[in-house]
Amino acid sequence: MKNFEPHHHVLSQLKNLISNLSVEELTKKSDLLYNASIGEHFRHIIEFYRCCLFFRKEDVVNYDLRPRDKTLENEPSAGINAINELLTQLQCLSHPEKIILNLQSECIVDAGGIATNLDRELAFCLDHCIHHQSIIKIGLKASQLDHLVDKNFGVAFSTQTYREKCAS
Repeated sequence: MKNFEPHHHVLSQLKNLISNLSVEELTKKSDLLYNASIGEHFRHIIEFYRCCLFFRKEDVVNYDLRPRDKTLENEPSAGINAINELLTQLQCLSHPEKIILNLQSECIVDAGGIATNLDRELAFCLDHCIHHQSIIKIGLKASQLDHLVDKNFGVAFSTQTYREKCAS
């Protein structure tokens, strides 16, 4: 896959975090996260990647219909295995021609869906991952666990670049 590195980076960050959290820390509900847990946000990220990579085989992507796997939010080893599987799938992708997908959702009124492609959906998954990493980071800070991630966890690559330019 072209430009696999950003996906590898954010997924590896998640894997490192999950490896350093106890089951209790992963599953603890937080008022700050509207009664969600870090594990629930982790599961959500993984499921979107899985959905994108699975549904592409059918030429349709529908994130609303993704299977929900509660073990991902409750069992760190399941999450680590899921990330390893995603990293392998991403490395094995080769699509010299554009794969056209049909994005469908409950909120899309057009019965035909929206034309998209695998590269676009993977870019969405990357941005979606970073967005939820920032939410996870809020939960970590509230639990005094933010030392488990670096300062750029949950920060968009463009924001990191901008901050570096401003600092110099």
